[in-house]
Amino acid sequence: MTGILLVILDGLGDRQQPDLGGHTPLEAAHTPNLDALAAAGSTGLMWPCGPGRAPTSPVAHFALFGYDPDEFPGRGLLEALGEGHAPGPGEVVCRASFVRAEPRDDVLWVEVRPDPREGAPVNDDVDLDGVFGGVSCRFQHTGAAQGLLFLSAEDGAPLSAHVTDADPLRAHEHVREVVPFAEAADPEAATRTAEALNAWMLESRVRLAGRQLNTAVVKWAGACAEVPSFSARTGLRGITLARGVLYAGIGAAVGLDAPGGQDGEDLAQDLERDIGNALGLLGGEYDFAHVHSKWPDMAGHRKSPQRKREVAESLDAALAPHMERLLDDGLVVCVTADHQTPASGPLYHSGGAVPLLVCGGAAGRDGVEAFGESGCMSGALGHVLGQDLMPLLLDCAERSAFLGAERYTAHRCFGTPSPEHIAALRVR
Repeated sequence: MTGILLVILDGLGDRQQPDLGGHTPLEAAHTPNLDALAAAGSTGLMWPCGPGRAPTSPVAHFALFGYDPDEFPGRGLLEALGEGHAPGPGEVVCRASFVRAEPRDDVLWVEVRPDPREGAPVNDDVDLDGVFGGVSCRFQHTGAAQGLLFLSAEDGAPLSAHVTDADPLRAHEHVREVVPFAEAADPEAATRTAEALNAWMLESRVRLAGRQLNTAVVKWAGACAEVPSFSARTGLRGITLARGVLYAGIGAAVGLDAPGGQDGEDLAQDLERDIGNALGLLGGEYDFAHVHSKWPDMAGHRKSPQRKREVAESLDAALAPHMERLLDDGLVVCVTADHQTPASGPLYHSGGAVPLLVCGGAAGRDGVEAFGESGCMSGALGHVLGQDLMPLLLDCAERSAFLGAERYTAHRCFGTPSPEHIAALRVR
C-alpha cells in the first residue's frame, strides 16, 4: 500500500511583503524542487484551524493529524509527556517559567523575562511545593528557567485545565490573573484550579525573594484526555521525526513513535537527513512519516522577510538529493505549513491560509507550476481545513474509509483500519 510523507515547514506561510516587491517570502524565493513537486501534483490553500484563526504549532499539528479542536488536551500535557513526566489521573499540569516581577500600584509587572528554555538552571534549589485551598501543587524543575507544575485536589474533587495563562510571554507587561474559561465544562473545577494557580504564583514570590528571577508564572494548562491514537484514527503506523520536547509530547499523546533528538546548526542538513530517514522507514515498519523544520517560523519571528526567503531557498535545496524518490507515484508526499508567521507587523502568528501541495498516488496534476501562496490559490484542492488534511492524504494513498457502511472499529477511522483495531468474534 502507498505510504504517506508529510513535510511541515513550520510557519512558512506569510503575507505579501513590501520589502519583497509585494511577494511573500516563499514566492520571492528560488525553489525549483518545491516547484517541481507542485507541478507533479495538486495544490491548494489550507486554513490550519479555520479562516482568520492563528494557531500555535501544537494546536495546528493536532488538526493536521486528523483531530478536532475539542480533542486538543492542552499544551501543558504535551510538554509534560515530552519531558517524560506524565501527569497522574485527575492531575492538571502547567508549564511554569521564572521571571523577574515587581509590583506597580499593586499589580505585578514583568521586568525581566529570559527565554526559559535556555541557559543554566535557575532556582532549582528552592522547594516550591505547597497546598492552596485544598489543591496540592507539585513543582518539577526541568532545566534552565522553567519547570512543570502538577495540581491535584487533596479531597479528590475534580480540577480543570480550562483556565487562562498568567505568563505574558514578554517583559514590560503585567502578569495576568488566572481565571476560568467562560465555557468551562465544569465551572466549579475551573475556578478551584485558577484560584490555586494564583495563590501558588504569589507564594513563589515569597520563596524566591532576593533572587534575580523572583516569580514563577504559569501557562498552557493541560490534562490527560482520552484521545484516540493516530493508528486508530487513520489506520496508519506512524512516526514523527520532529525534534524537541513539544513534538515528543505530541507523539506520546497520539501514539506516534518519536525518536526525538536536537536540531543541528545547519537547517538544510537537518531536513535532508530527516527526509532520507523518513523515506527509508516508509514501506517497512511505517506507513506514515512526519518531518518538520522550525526554521521558517524562527525567521518570521525575527521580522525579516529577506531572511525568511533565504530559509525557504535553503530548505528547498535540501530536497534535491531525494527528488527522484519524492516524485515516485508510489509515495504520497505532502508539503505545507502549520500556520502563517508574518515576517513583518505586530502579530506572532496570523490566521491566513498556507500553501499546500500533494503529489503521488491518486493526487493527480492541476497545472500549477510554482509552490507559493498566489499559485496554490488556483490549485485543484481549493481551500481546505487542517483537520481535512489526513482524510485527503488517505484518499490520495487509496486508503480512505468507506463512510456510512462497513464500520468495524470503535473509534472513528478516516482510513482503512489496521487489523489490531478490528475485534474478532470468538467462538464461545
